[in-house]
Amino acid sequence: MGPVIAIIGKPNVGKSSLFNRLIKEEKAIVADFSGSTRDRLYGNFSVSGFSYTLVDTGGILENDSEMNSLVLDQVNEAILEADGFIFLLDASQPMNKLDININTRLRKSNKNYLIVANKSELKSARDNLDEFYKLNKNELIKISAKNGKGIKELKDNINEVFPSRIEKVSSTENEVKICILGKPNAGKSTFFNQILKSNRSIVSRNPGTTRDPVLEITKFKSGEVSLIDTAGLRKKSKISQDIEIFSVTNAIKSMRSSSGVIYLLDGKESLTDQDLHLISLTISSGKPLIIGINKSDLLSKYDKSILTRALNLKLRFAPGIEIKYLSAKDNKGTSSILNALVKLVKRSKNKMDTSNVNKIFQEAFMKNVPPMKGRFRPKLKYVSLVNQSPLIIKIQGNNLDSLTIQYLKYLENYFRKVKNLKGIPIKIITKNNKNPYSEKKNILTKKQLAKRKRVRRH
Repeated sequence: MGPVIAIIGKPNVGKSSLFNRLIKEEKAIVADFSGSTRDRLYGNFSVSGFSYTLVDTGGILENDSEMNSLVLDQVNEAILEADGFIFLLDASQPMNKLDININTRLRKSNKNYLIVANKSELKSARDNLDEFYKLNKNELIKISAKNGKGIKELKDNINEVFPSRIEKVSSTENEVKICILGKPNAGKSTFFNQILKSNRSIVSRNPGTTRDPVLEITKFKSGEVSLIDTAGLRKKSKISQDIEIFSVTNAIKSMRSSSGVIYLLDGKESLTDQDLHLISLTISSGKPLIIGINKSDLLSKYDKSILTRALNLKLRFAPGIEIKYLSAKDNKGTSSILNALVKLVKRSKNKMDTSNVNKIFQEAFMKNVPPMKGRFRPKLKYVSLVNQSPLIIKIQGNNLDSLTIQYLKYLENYFRKVKNLKGIPIKIITKNNKNPYSEKKNILTKKQLAKRKRVRRH
């Protein structure tokens, strides 16, 4: 990992816009009002082929609210762990006491930092730039994160002030990325923090505390796991703010880019249509899935048995999903569910022998022959693997259009049981073999035509 650079500044100065601009990805939520970022966000970017880690932080305010105190804790953590900073200022606003205090705080850290004036393209910025030079007599970098002005100059300064010797590394196929999904207040951030053994995500009783997906790489068992904490997902009809729409969109993107999903449910609440929709979305995306029932310390054995029965009944459309009980608050069962999912992800990536797959499907056909439709019965010819992860299997044969949904489900469940793929979505597609003579006309010879006439006479 290259040098870690944190972007520090007041709310709404454009920290998230600059973060997205440098990492070339819409990872951080950008809004027209302050306070859209709360947790620390990490991203990677490169300058001249060398790697850097960038940290987006929440805006620093001088008030005593609970949320501001939690955000400030995250900013202080970023200041401690970073190798240097980008102190971002809003050039369209005059410098104030808070800007001076932040500058003093960064100077006392004894770490290098760049002073960068954002929104410098605005007319209102012209009168304020001279004031900002007082913070640093050496240089003030003028940029526009919105339209990219001055970004090249900023990168050159980053390369000069924070030299990196780590070459850019692309992600590997063996990377295990786990996404934590669920409705608001299901305990996702608490679970996330327990695995990391630190207060990485802000935890509050207020629903909707997490906004941006928070990704952290941690050592787990004998390897590394990338863990993603996401915003709570509510029904569309209950989403009122634009910022929540961005949060939900980013959470779904994180799920689709992950290797597997832990879907957390609040044990004291019943399974809702929203939960079923999100579980179905995860399965249709082909992600290995385990359902975690959080706050199990509040449930009796009888409550757990009733809840398990109700879940299995509602999840009949997706049999084989493992259900585990845990208490994120007491750190009971957290490592167990993560370990189970990591094993599931690795199993889903195991290479399969095509001949063995064919053998299993032939066995399934022989043990339960598909029903006839009209005069013909569906016939399996060949099975091929279209994709390993997510697992897509193509069956080729004759009259496969007549296979019912129930029979395809039987094939899926039979294959899952034999290969021990519980919790791993399988998609089966069918393709009918084309009759090579279907479009050819049967042209009779003179001898055949003469025979036809004789037959018709009699």
